[in-house]
Amino acid sequence: MNLDEMSGLEQAFYGRIVKKVGDRRYLEDWSKDVAEIAKRHITKINDLIDSQAGSKQAFDAFLTSLKHNINSSVDKKQAIEMLAQHLITQPIFEALFEGYSFVKDNPVSHAMNDVVDEFSKYGFDKEQKELAPFYESVKLRASGIDNAEAKQKIIITLYDKFFRTGFKDTTEQLGIVFTPVEVVDFIVKSVDYALNKYFGKRLASKNVHVLDPFTGTGTFMTRTLQYLKEQMDRGEITFEDILHKYNHELHANEIVLLSYYIASINIEAVFDEVNGPERGYQPFEGIVLTDTFESTERENSFADELLGENNERLKKQQEQPITAIISNPPYSVGQKNANDDNQNLRYEALEASIQNTYVKNSNSNLSKGAYDSYVKAFRWATDRLDGKGVIGFVTNGSFLDSSSTGGLRASLYKEFNHLYIFNLRGNARTSGEQRRKEKDNVFGQGTRTPIAISILVKDGSDNHEIHYHDIGDYLSQKDKLNIISNFSSIKNMDWSEVKPDLNNDWLNQRDPNYQKYVSIVGEDKSPFLSNAPGVSTNRDIWVSGFSKEKTIRNTEYMVDNYNEAVKNKKSNELEIDNTKIKWTVNLNKKYKKGQRINVNRDNVILEMYRPFTKKWLYYDEQVIERPGQFHYKWGENNLVLVTTGRSSSKGFSVLLSNKVPDIQLMMNGQGFIKDDNSEGILLDKINNVNELFAHKLGLSLDDTFVYVYGLLNSKEYQEKYANDLKKDLARIPIVKNKEQYVEVGKKLMDLHLNYEEVPVFEGVFFESKSNPSYEVKKMKFAKIRNSETGKLENDRSTIIFNTDITIRDIPEKAYEYVVNGRSAIEWIMDQYQIKTDKKSGITDNPNDFSNDPKYIFNLLLRIINVSVQTVDLINSLPKLEIIE
Repeated sequence: MNLDEMSGLEQAFYGRIVKKVGDRRYLEDWSKDVAEIAKRHITKINDLIDSQAGSKQAFDAFLTSLKHNINSSVDKKQAIEMLAQHLITQPIFEALFEGYSFVKDNPVSHAMNDVVDEFSKYGFDKEQKELAPFYESVKLRASGIDNAEAKQKIIITLYDKFFRTGFKDTTEQLGIVFTPVEVVDFIVKSVDYALNKYFGKRLASKNVHVLDPFTGTGTFMTRTLQYLKEQMDRGEITFEDILHKYNHELHANEIVLLSYYIASINIEAVFDEVNGPERGYQPFEGIVLTDTFESTERENSFADELLGENNERLKKQQEQPITAIISNPPYSVGQKNANDDNQNLRYEALEASIQNTYVKNSNSNLSKGAYDSYVKAFRWATDRLDGKGVIGFVTNGSFLDSSSTGGLRASLYKEFNHLYIFNLRGNARTSGEQRRKEKDNVFGQGTRTPIAISILVKDGSDNHEIHYHDIGDYLSQKDKLNIISNFSSIKNMDWSEVKPDLNNDWLNQRDPNYQKYVSIVGEDKSPFLSNAPGVSTNRDIWVSGFSKEKTIRNTEYMVDNYNEAVKNKKSNELEIDNTKIKWTVNLNKKYKKGQRINVNRDNVILEMYRPFTKKWLYYDEQVIERPGQFHYKWGENNLVLVTTGRSSSKGFSVLLSNKVPDIQLMMNGQGFIKDDNSEGILLDKINNVNELFAHKLGLSLDDTFVYVYGLLNSKEYQEKYANDLKKDLARIPIVKNKEQYVEVGKKLMDLHLNYEEVPVFEGVFFESKSNPSYEVKKMKFAKIRNSETGKLENDRSTIIFNTDITIRDIPEKAYEYVVNGRSAIEWIMDQYQIKTDKKSGITDNPNDFSNDPKYIFNLLLRIINVSVQTVDLINSLPKLEIIE
């Protein structure tokens, strides 16, 4: 084929091969085009299934096999996607691993080829020719690389770039992340140490079966083989030990086809280096294409000609007594909205086991976190161990301190005897100083959750002990990986002993006296009769914004598109287009029922979106996913006291508002309104403040409301009960000098409610051009060089408002007023910037909010003043002396 005969896509490939084959950005460049070709493959396969009886018969048999081998929920779309993945990637493996008989020997690859052969009769293989230049480039990149590790790096990069671009939904649904080798090696060596310490065995010992139930690209298996090779090289074990382990006692499962292929080849390539060229290629028969969670839900009795060998491997694995389970389980927690269309699967037996342990052992009503994928993995692995054994996992570390996972902690402590918990931190969902302490994640910036390594030992003894180690503050990813590598295993670490408390807390244990105080809501003498979470639209960019008119237009545009979709509805399958509709669960239900939406532009109200940030909200329950109780309780001239909700990672705070609050005004915010208007306009509104608590306090209902606000703003109260306030709603003690709390509370209320009328702060210095613009794009701090580190850091005394105006001499004291995880000043800087939503293309411009061109400028200066005054008022509160 010459250049003139190539399509535009082919010419683009060829040009990149010539120019960029040595460029690190090369793989990123081609990934988008490969994704496009994958879509064309998918279209072609669909057409052949619809038009050719032979293709349909072959595909139906394939789909039936997948439903049995992987999961009964595998559908036509997913099966076709797998065929497209196979078509594109198989030649890559052949180019990288010439001489391997993977394609011939691997049962899944062999079965896939049988299906593809049927499609190829109708010219299907012509689509592959466009990729020929790309395959040649891969072969060129691989030439001269004679070790498995280097080839693994190439293929994992291919996988990563291809998947995240071409099959984004699969990546998000399964929580696919790559585990750093330093972490894998630490777990492998730690499990080996634990086996030796508590059982007198090693990974290399006979009858020690090792399973990676979520193998990904096979890193845990390959590093285990490398570790065994190191022991062999030192003369501690023999080649025969490794050969026996490879053939009989190493097991791995994977649900994603590409991951399965790569894992198979990687494991085989590493063993090939151990095995030596003189002994020849030996396939790894311990790997199974399956959904690990589903694999134990039912009996394996299906007679499957297509994937029968894969099924036999699973049966064989399930008959083995597993001693050690090592893995990086999936992290996903379910879809965020219906546009994702990738809801996680249900596993009845596994979830029943969770209900009977993690949920049953919880002393909290919260159970949502008990069904996250990584929590399911803990339950599955615990049940799978053969009585005694070791689990080595790297997972989301939220379970260490979350109120919703108290039952998980209780069960782990009860079911295991020796728990080694290595907290790697990296929680990106924190803010302020805590965010700086958490710093980098060991998985890089793509993962926002904290991370923990858990080595769990079940030895049948009566001992139950938790060994805990925190990696430390302010550490980069490189720092953390170096620390992990230097430790090598749990053997070489200093451990703190942790004793769970009555709340099943391990870290940040709560004050036992705090539970004696009355809860802010939910008890007979609670200060409030009811509470309500803030408004959760699940489509903020469509129904909320700084411009009233644009918010109306955006909502009506989305509703028009929705009504048009209902009008032309042919099936319940959604046409996903993020530029037209933001699908959510409730909107999906309306669509399936064929319900049209009629909205009224008179329903637009002002909401308190974030601290000291008002936006317009199209408050219509037809387009708001969770309108909440404010929709009918709010009325007019009401007040709401909003606190952070349960399991907040931002620390406790409270704010008063006279506008309906968004759910994230405070993190997972809970609102306590002053007046309940739900009885309707014909009846008097009901005070939501509890008379019983007011009577006990000895104050009027109005002053009781103020007392609670003053107390919750107390710095001493927030610090003393910080651990409790993170995990549950506030409790309200009665304190000495309550009248002073009311006095200060009233001043705080006035300051926070009327922040737009507070005088601008006069203690700052301005630098500005003549006749400056007051329009803001994005405010930022000036930079100053740290004299000790030499690094540039934020100079919080100076804010660059825009290219025309700089504000200097902002007192550090102003930043002491922190609300919802960051200073009030930084909330203004964060929210009042022009932002364009990537999915919808909608731009939200804060300059549209007010006709006053100086509104944002003056707001910033007012909030500086509000902050300074708030700090002074809070500091004027009397010492926290609790009476009862």
